Amino acid sequence: MASSSYDYIIVGGGLAGLVLASRLSKLLPPSDTKQVLVLEAGTDPSTTDYILTSQGAHQAWTSPHSYQLPISPNRHLNGRSTTVPVGKALGGSAAINGGAWTRGPKSDYDLWAKLVGDESWGYDALVPYLRRVESMALVEGMEKDETQHGYDGPLKVTPIRSQWPARKYPLRESVQKMWEEVGVKYIPDGNAGDQNGLVEFVEAWVKSARQLPNKILDLAKVDIRTGSTVQRVTFAKVEGQGQDQPAANGVDLVGGEHVVANKEVIVCTGTYHTPQVLMLSGIGDPAELTKHGIETIAANPEVGKSLKDHFALGMAWKLKHPEKGLAIGSPLFTDPSYFSGWPMDFIEFGPLEELSKLEPLVKSQEDRDLVLRPDASHMEIVTLYAGMGKGFTGIDTPMDGSYITTIACYLTPTSKGSVTLQSASIEDPPVIDVNFFDTEADKVGFRQALRKAASVHLETEAGRSFVSHEVPPEGYACITKDTTDEELDKRIADLGYTFHHPMGSCAMGKVVDSHCRVIGIRCLRIVDASVFPVPMACHPQAVVYATAERAAEWIGRGD
Repeated sequence: MASSSYDYIIVGGGLAGLVLASRLSKLLPPSDTKQVLVLEAGTDPSTTDYILTSQGAHQAWTSPHSYQLPISPNRHLNGRSTTVPVGKALGGSAAINGGAWTRGPKSDYDLWAKLVGDESWGYDALVPYLRRVESMALVEGMEKDETQHGYDGPLKVTPIRSQWPARKYPLRESVQKMWEEVGVKYIPDGNAGDQNGLVEFVEAWVKSARQLPNKILDLAKVDIRTGSTVQRVTFAKVEGQGQDQPAANGVDLVGGEHVVANKEVIVCTGTYHTPQVLMLSGIGDPAELTKHGIETIAANPEVGKSLKDHFALGMAWKLKHPEKGLAIGSPLFTDPSYFSGWPMDFIEFGPLEELSKLEPLVKSQEDRDLVLRPDASHMEIVTLYAGMGKGFTGIDTPMDGSYITTIACYLTPTSKGSVTLQSASIEDPPVIDVNFFDTEADKVGFRQALRKAASVHLETEAGRSFVSHEVPPEGYACITKDTTDEELDKRIADLGYTFHHPMGSCAMGKVVDSHCRVIGIRCLRIVDASVFPVPMACHPQAVVYATAERAAEWIGRGD
């Protein structure tokens, strides 16, 4: 029978929770009993075929291993609402994500450190924790760089070039020349602090196989309970007045079971669910808590605020010479290696070329620090060698080898969303308002990203060598340098979408301190992407790994 008392209770068996549990279990003194408990609402997905392969990624999004969380209608996107997939499984969203491995630029980490007043979060200080997880595949012609990368960590990290000659896509050289023509530098290693340029795509797939955290991490000294949903964190009563603070002492599960935490409770349920757990536990805006009959334990109106996400839009391109076998669907595009991950070679990260246009639009100092850095990565642009379909571009491109897709994404949003409560039950999803496109700065910045993505394909010699024209959705203008702001905004409002990178709903410096401790509460921490105080310009899983590794050392030492 499982114990009802542990030193540490980790709420959420996602990526952060499992990394934290594995590392923490090794840092603690030897014991006859397991001292770390992970409580996960989902189940173990490690025998589910579509979870285990890159080809099943889209099926995973709508599977029982995924919450389908409703997103409130967005007033800036014509009142559109949607649902988003969030992992409900051991491994969390690492069991359903796209597997891209990008760290983000040094300047993002250094801004993080500046905002929270703790150099522990600066890039140079965090590199050892980024290295710790990696087992970087070697690329022919490149020497090991042990100052930046790990080569014996639990997660195999594979640059596309490490899979040559088999996985060398036919359009690689043309795409590289296309970007060179507009002055974008080629960066062989975009995960070494400098990513502004054309970087080699790196992924966490190994020959199309997903690496589930619960399989690659050592969890032998951890108790893991699946199918266990936490309703609330509980607290010890405070005696007297003065400076005493409530102390977390355990959790209540749905169904009524109580489990005791002798030292700490750590919430790792992700950007959408973590603020929900806090509010259900009495930590949040008293006005919001009172609406649902929840006693306020610690008043903090920032809980659930500062939600940010990356916003994207796709474009479909008709190829000039589909008979050459340049894209998925062509009978000549048959090498099995082409299908072992995302069909792409590069990501272009870059700053806005007309940053001065944003300067008068950005009001708060926090937003100015984010947006007006000349070394920021404001945009991400990728070209995929397939017609990705209506969900990506707004049109049903046939998968016949005649089309490729470009996705442009805006990475430095100043628009802030929120997470609030639908009810006093954890079994009801939270109310999520992402609030995309709320600021004029975001509109101006994203327009620039779209125009850049279009111009590099249409106005370079290399781009014109393989692209015939854009195929826009019916009723919309093609995107060119001459497309009006109004035409762009209409297409964005009707067809733009989340890149599934939510962050910041329990931001460090506002909800937690720089050691991830919940402000105003003892013995309670948050370790997941909800604490990011900066919308990191990357696919966040690498940063989540490092955040959990960093926090584990502090927790193990009692810091």
